[in-house]
Amino acid sequence: MFTDWSETLLTGIKTLNQILTAGIAITAFSLFLYALSFNLRDRVARSFAIILLCVVVVFTAEALQDNSVSIRTLDLLMRLQWFGLVFLPAAYLHLSDALLVTAGRPSRGRRRIAVRTMYAISCGFLLLLATGNLLAEIIPNGKPAPYLQRTIWTEIFTVFYIVAMVWAAINFYRAYSLMLTRSGRRRMIYLMAGATAPGIRLLSILDLWL
Repeated sequence: MFTDWSETLLTGIKTLNQILTAGIAITAFSLFLYALSFNLRDRVARSFAIILLCVVVVFTAEALQDNSVSIRTLDLLMRLQWFGLVFLPAAYLHLSDALLVTAGRPSRGRRRIAVRTMYAISCGFLLLLATGNLLAEIIPNGKPAPYLQRTIWTEIFTVFYIVAMVWAAINFYRAYSLMLTRSGRRRMIYLMAGATAPGIRLLSILDLWL
């Protein structure tokens, strides 16, 4: 009886998670379309749009994962999530650099080079993903859910993700501290909160996969 109750609870949690995931994907897609209405030559708007696109890819692929799909389709969807995930570290550093410029601390070239280097590294991880080296085979009977086996490159990417997020967080704080007015700081808080929430959520997904 206890086993049946726990299985029912787990099924309910999975269903709720799928609903919330679909809601996040739809909201992120709506915000992405809204961001496209701004001048994408602006670095803040462009970098924020990239983050939203990555979030759309990750959560749309996750929302499509359920018991009705085959193992092969599930494997494809789980790998598709990583197409969005691999570019998030670079996108967050890109956004943090753009906010620093907006706050009055323009780059002398080093931050711009760092952002481009991060995107180049992300492209390298994307190549590893496409060749099957970033992730190994799927474990269909994994607990509590199917998952993809890690490789040494998965470990390296995890470190890369965490380092990039910490770096971006430091830049966010620097940009916030440079704002002189209360309204400017309030807008900066709203923007940072809206931008960092998906990154934290996706870090938890990364931990779940691993």
